Amino acid sequence: MNVLIAFVVSTKVTRNAVLRIIWALSFLLPSICGAAPPPASFNPFPAGSARQYHFDLARNFFSSPDVEASERRLLITRLERFQQRYGRAPQNADSLLSALRTQDSLDLQVSRHDSYLDLLYNSDTRNTDAQTAVAELRSVSDKSFAAFDSVIASLPETLFTRMADAQPALQRYRFAFETARRRAAHPGAASWSQISGAQRFWATMNGTDFGFVETPAGSLSVGREYTAIASNPDRRVRREGYLRNEAGLARNQDVYADILVSTAKSLNAAARLRGYPDYSAETYDDRFLDRTKVRAMLDSLAARAEINKRIERALIDHYRRSHKLDTVHRWDLTLPEPGMSIPRFTIKEATQAVVEATRPLGESYTRELTALLDPANGRLDIAPGPNRANRQGFSNGLVGFPSMFYQGEFQGYVDDVVTLVHESGHAVQNMLMTANGVLPRYAWGPAYFTESFAGFCELLVLEHLYETAPDRAHKIFYLQQLINQGAWMFRAGWESLMEQQLFDRVGTGSTLTADDIEAMTQSTGSRFSVWLGPGSEWRLAWLQPTTYFVRPLYRVNYMYSKLLALRYLDLLHRDPAQFKKNYLALLSNGYDAPPDTLLQRFVGTRIDDPALIDGAVGVLDSWLKELETLYKS
Repeated sequence: MNVLIAFVVSTKVTRNAVLRIIWALSFLLPSICGAAPPPASFNPFPAGSARQYHFDLARNFFSSPDVEASERRLLITRLERFQQRYGRAPQNADSLLSALRTQDSLDLQVSRHDSYLDLLYNSDTRNTDAQTAVAELRSVSDKSFAAFDSVIASLPETLFTRMADAQPALQRYRFAFETARRRAAHPGAASWSQISGAQRFWATMNGTDFGFVETPAGSLSVGREYTAIASNPDRRVRREGYLRNEAGLARNQDVYADILVSTAKSLNAAARLRGYPDYSAETYDDRFLDRTKVRAMLDSLAARAEINKRIERALIDHYRRSHKLDTVHRWDLTLPEPGMSIPRFTIKEATQAVVEATRPLGESYTRELTALLDPANGRLDIAPGPNRANRQGFSNGLVGFPSMFYQGEFQGYVDDVVTLVHESGHAVQNMLMTANGVLPRYAWGPAYFTESFAGFCELLVLEHLYETAPDRAHKIFYLQQLINQGAWMFRAGWESLMEQQLFDRVGTGSTLTADDIEAMTQSTGSRFSVWLGPGSEWRLAWLQPTTYFVRPLYRVNYMYSKLLALRYLDLLHRDPAQFKKNYLALLSNGYDAPPDTLLQRFVGTRIDDPALIDGAVGVLDSWLKELETLYKS
């Protein structure tokens, strides 16, 4: 994981894959290096179907690695010629249009090679040549495109306007021109990719021995088999696993605290060199956000957190009654309903659930989704095999070529189904943008925007599983999953607020210890959750958001994405036909304008609209009432 992140931070398509991995890891305890092996009695790939669920890269990309390598050498030559030819200002409107279109073509080809090589490596990690090849290609393309972008940014706005009047096709590139000018105001590479504690974090985490828990079925590794420990019916096993995990983290808490503080200091210093007051201002500006508005949104979310506390209390009371527990601890919250086994899905069952859940989004969405999930098309690689990268799951692609989905091993748990629908959402959006002719430069948007689409898919599939559940126990299980998925915006909220406070205090010269960060976490988290505050048994919660270490100040994306996803779901429930029309138009549009412009046009909201919180709370409240009715039935 740490090697992959260090390698791809400067790339385009593979960077997208890493952010998907970060999303997946954000839901896990940090000591989890892999899920527990599935019981022999369940096979998610029955009747020998596993062999069908591997990539057919020859069909979707290049006929062979040799062919790809040959075409890549030609592409590098074209990139070098592009830099030579367009390293100075175009003479007229037609020349500018030709240069922009050439850059689009080259960008698409670079992304295609990038995706192919990334998938080669993940499906066989012995292929380190693929990593080297991507690094070389991206180095050349970044240098070539940066030179041209600098030329574009230097054009006076009045000159671009005159050129666009003379050549109307240039109007399509106005947002790209404005973006280039914004970035030129703060020259230099993005700070976080240069200065990050990610490698030190992963080296410390991976070097920690979290120990084993003895069970009647044998020893289970806390570091590798936490899923099996957390869902074990024996309370002693769950408690011991939880506490061993906590003890392992505590052994190096001073190291982790030093990583956070030193990273914040370095990022703030680098941001000032780029003309920003600090790193918070830099990273928020890059996402069309404003520090003051972000802080106001987080405080507003804290003010409405009573719904989250009601949900937590309802779950605690239910676990106490249904499992006859005197006190409900955090290690008890992974139990299923009494007498119920944890649900498992074959890949065909999971595929059917994902397709049916998203069918309200329309025929074009279903068509693209079905094509992705059909193993005959060779766009899935999710079955076990030797030398595979152990990744929770990520989609890979852009526009102009097929998007793909990779997972280290699909095991059929509900989390696997959620990962499948989440990443499928990204892949389908890429294909809808391709069908709409979106330029590669407009296929990327702020993470909270893109993740809101995938998060919406998560809600759809969990709602579908709840509505089609065969009995009361399963209905309770799936509705709890659905509510937890929606209410996760509150956890993302306090984690974001805590991280922002850490950066603010470091910015004033404070040197924070592990105890200081723990106290800050408990104080901030108590505004959002009953599980945090004085005397809490949930310690070291600040070590569970891996993004603190691998993508500083990224966490707020999850808060915004959950708010938007709940907004989409509410609109779908209110007016399915109108929402489907607007939502598909939004997915297909690409990112050719600031997020608020697109949200106002297609969804009727903006990113800092207080009504987003009101609407989300309303959805959660309705679900909680349904859950409380089920509890009493």
